[in-house]
Amino acid sequence: MKRILVIILIVIVVLFGAILAIPVFFKQNILNTAKTTLNKQLNAEVEFADLKLSLFKNFPKVTVDLQDVLIKGKAEFAQDTLLNIPRFAATMNLSSLFSSDRSIEEIILEKPSLNLVVAESGNLNWDVAPASASAEKESATRADAEEFQLALENIEVKDARLIYNDKLAKMRADLEDINLDISGEMFGNTTQLNIGGVVSNLTYSMEGINYVSNTSLDLKTLLDVDFESMLFTIAESELLINRLPLELSGDVSVPNDTTFLNLQLKTKASDFENFLALVPKDYEEYLKDITTTGSATISGGVSGYYIDEDYPKIDLQVKVDNGNFKYAEMPEEIKNIRAEMLIGKPQGELDLLKININKAHAEIRNNPVDLTLKISNPVSDPLFDGAFVGKINLDHLKDALPMDSVNISGIIDANLFANGRYSDVEAEAYDKIKSDGVVLLSNFVYDSPDLTQQVVIPSGQMDFSPQNINLGNFILKVGESDFRLSGKVSNYLNYVMKDGVLKGNLQLNSNYVNLNELLRLQVMEEEAEQNAETELETLAFDVPENIDITFRSTINRAVFNRIPITDIKGEVQAVDKKLILDGLDMNMLDGKMTMNGSYENTAQNQPLFDLGFDIAGFDIPTMYHTVAGFRKLIPGAGNSTGKLSTSLGMKGRLSPQLKLIAATTNGKGSFSTNNVEINDSPLFNQLSGILKKEKLRNVTIGDFTANLTVEDGSLLLRPFTTKVIGQETTISGSLNAESLLDMRLDFNVEREMFGPDIQKILAVLPGNEKITMLPAGVVLKGPVGDAKVNLDLSATQKAVTDATKDDLKNSLNKLGDGLKKLFK
Repeated sequence: MKRILVIILIVIVVLFGAILAIPVFFKQNILNTAKTTLNKQLNAEVEFADLKLSLFKNFPKVTVDLQDVLIKGKAEFAQDTLLNIPRFAATMNLSSLFSSDRSIEEIILEKPSLNLVVAESGNLNWDVAPASASAEKESATRADAEEFQLALENIEVKDARLIYNDKLAKMRADLEDINLDISGEMFGNTTQLNIGGVVSNLTYSMEGINYVSNTSLDLKTLLDVDFESMLFTIAESELLINRLPLELSGDVSVPNDTTFLNLQLKTKASDFENFLALVPKDYEEYLKDITTTGSATISGGVSGYYIDEDYPKIDLQVKVDNGNFKYAEMPEEIKNIRAEMLIGKPQGELDLLKININKAHAEIRNNPVDLTLKISNPVSDPLFDGAFVGKINLDHLKDALPMDSVNISGIIDANLFANGRYSDVEAEAYDKIKSDGVVLLSNFVYDSPDLTQQVVIPSGQMDFSPQNINLGNFILKVGESDFRLSGKVSNYLNYVMKDGVLKGNLQLNSNYVNLNELLRLQVMEEEAEQNAETELETLAFDVPENIDITFRSTINRAVFNRIPITDIKGEVQAVDKKLILDGLDMNMLDGKMTMNGSYENTAQNQPLFDLGFDIAGFDIPTMYHTVAGFRKLIPGAGNSTGKLSTSLGMKGRLSPQLKLIAATTNGKGSFSTNNVEINDSPLFNQLSGILKKEKLRNVTIGDFTANLTVEDGSLLLRPFTTKVIGQETTISGSLNAESLLDMRLDFNVEREMFGPDIQKILAVLPGNEKITMLPAGVVLKGPVGDAKVNLDLSATQKAVTDATKDDLKNSLNKLGDGLKKLFK
């Protein structure tokens, strides 16, 4: 008995050791075989990160687990990954590992991504079979393939993604979050398969326009399969598009390279309410609490064959009759909804497809809206023919549809027609396009919590032609600002249909523009509001892209900050996300200013500017009382008189609050003054030690012109000479980016201008009668507005010494303490 127990124990240990050893011994062999086989069969690069064998998960079956399976293209598709499977698991019998007959029973794919690309050359990235394979290679391929046999009973795909990107046809389809489960015996001659699949998000676009977005698909079907004839017949089926239930029936056969289809599709129910289930999920919340009446049906099918570019016949009809829907809390309803859409093509290429909306109609109260649209040749050169006619009373519309917190009112009356080919739009051959119509706006009001001001259009007319939209009698009011627009907007078809550049040449007239309101038109978010309390509100704004619009402006009055501006004339162009100012003239600060240059915002909300200013006759006391920065620069200018002019070009960055970021600024120019008189200046009062006090009360400064440069925010003033209180004065210095002043004034002071203390000292000097004029220096250093004034009398000392040196030799003792005091 003891011996039997020992033998049993030894057998268990050996079997357990074999179970542990099999993955080790066979792993590399299987991995190398799989890589070699696939790379030999495919015109692509196949990689596996790792392969794991497990005998415990499904014992006595073995699970083969491939990690990070990648199939990459070659040549023009070298940068494209055709297939990426983070985990590929297959289950097979344990005996398959010890024989050449290896059968797979279950396959699990986790998060696979299949990227199908049609290049502009027409080549396909999934055409990975070698272009020329010899008979020997083909037989070897068949032999390799025969080593694996499918005895499949289950295929599971989790969280897959499929992308079809046809660059030649400019068409793209994305299917995301695909989950698929296929169960049944996938071997033998005939079988039945249960198929369940969900696509959470389907998106389809052509020529950059989204035709389907955020649409879900849910399919459950029982499929009869004849493997010998490769005939697949739908026994039972239910298809949900979003929440719309559809019946799918028919069959698909693949006897050879050609696929034959005979499929029919129809709605299970004909209620209009079911039809509304086609609305994408993002908008489902807007369909709550509504009641509907009317009928809606979808019917049609796909029949014929598919091979290469030859597609089967499509015949699909969507029809809505007597539709009505009403929100529970709304007084009005949208009624008499009728529509008929036909989508079809004969057997052949996709370019034969036609979409025909015979008539779509709806009414609110007694205001009807009608739409017709025909599209053909969608692949090669779409031909469109459509019309929109309707009068919409927005007061009635908001009584029928919930507008959340947006308040709109007024009337839109539209009558538009268009017929032409897309190629003519691209080529701007507008004479080949038939387009006409008019849109009238009356008492239009738009009020939103996102805006600080109402937008009002008392009246406006837009006349449409293939070439232009002509604006006439178009009046716009935003808060206190009013605008009257006229002129034309061109290339609008290209802008709408192909992201072209919208061009315009408009005349803008206004009685009054409040720039303070317009710069704060967008309501700030909570964080921005908190910043605004600390004077950090964002005023920087973006100029829209894909526009090239010139405004020839005439504005009678405007205000910016506290500065009143009048008689604004000139051109403002919005192009390439920039504002370009061209000869913008205006009257302000009792003078005139002309601006040229550009403004462009950045991702950091630090706009780039490159501006030139020509200023003539700005009034200095007016600048002091209205421009805060000028008060800081010259604190005592409020009691002054005189004019300031400048010609200055600067470039740099502005802060989000549209204030100058000094350290980024560079430029050069000149400035001049006229009839300047500075009264009771604290700065000049500090000179009372050397000049007569009564002369310092009203300091006149002679007219001058000075040149300056700005380097990294530091203002450098080149030396220039003028007269201060009638005394010749040379001024130079700098103001750095930290607003620290370093300036020097070198005076040549006439003797009678010196104060009594200096006069007494000079009187005791031998030979003082020779002194008629003396130099004196004044140095200002420190923060702007609080700079310290220091006297530099070194040049004075030298001048006195040179004038009296002969007399000093004989009368040195007479100088006494006075001279020492002077030069102390």
